[in-house]
Amino acid sequence: MRIIAGSCRGRKLKAVEGLKVRPTADKVKEAVFSAVNAYIYDCEFLDVFGGTGAMALEAVSRGAKEAVILEKDRDAQKTIIDNIALCGFAKKCVLLKGDSLQSLEKLGREKRQFDLIYVDPPYQAGLYQNVLEKIAAGNLLKKEGLILTETPREMEVLLDKVPFQIIKEKYYGICKISTLSWDIDAAIKEEQ
Repeated sequence: MRIIAGSCRGRKLKAVEGLKVRPTADKVKEAVFSAVNAYIYDCEFLDVFGGTGAMALEAVSRGAKEAVILEKDRDAQKTIIDNIALCGFAKKCVLLKGDSLQSLEKLGREKRQFDLIYVDPPYQAGLYQNVLEKIAAGNLLKKEGLILTETPREMEVLLDKVPFQIIKEKYYGICKISTLSWDIDAAIKEEQ
């Protein structure tokens, strides 16, 4: 596992020991960042389930102004801290320790907003809907921002309770990356 591009290109990152964390494959990570390249520079990036911190560190390496990483698991937290230090990004990365849903609520209370939000929970945890609801309720996505979800290939991201729309889906082996934005039509209907 490594940083693919930017100021830390080629830097090897530590992995979380055991099978608790499923890191995003380099091929998928490269495709994700190529697709949102125009959004990266000077953006505020949120990684909702940090794992190793690789996605947030990739964003900062490519020019993101700041990355906020949410992580509950203590071993993963230690790995994220080590990887932030390996990259020298202590001033650009913030790790919020604890439950991701509670951390999203906290960020909402603080009126934080992000240009890019990456959502890749444990596949079987059933958290996608709850996370999207918290993002919407907290108004965490900037007006022109994007949410990227990584799911198993066959999983559908349900949007019936949130004001987001899928604008693009790409398949990479066994996983799917969906790109979401605010659903302008849904917002207009709510105002009427």
